[in-house]
Amino acid sequence: MICENCGAEMRFRQDGHSICWVCDNCGEAVASTYFEPYETDLTEYHVLLVSHFKAPSSILKLISEIANCNYLKAKKMIENAPVEIFCGKAIDVKAVKEKLEATNIDFKIDPEFPY
Repeated sequence: MICENCGAEMRFRQDGHSICWVCDNCGEAVASTYFEPYETDLTEYHVLLVSHFKAPSSILKLISEIANCNYLKAKKMIENAPVEIFCGKAIDVKAVKEKLEATNIDFKIDPEFPY
């Protein structure tokens, strides 16, 4: 970005959700905020296990954490797939999605999750 005041190149800076361009030549600055689209998405998303599978203890632990239940309930959820294990806003679903993808568990998110 070019400074409107002196014509010098402005330096970009981002700190959390605050973004700004600062002119080191004359001190002029422009500031705004920026949020990733998933941070402002208020859609309720549903995370579902697609099919049942034999789960090792590490997967049972993960499913119980995601579904906020004990291991026995998590095991029954896996055995009764397809079943919903989590419902929430995009910012929370994104974290759940990343955990499930890391374990290669077959799942889907409804409605379609664009992030």
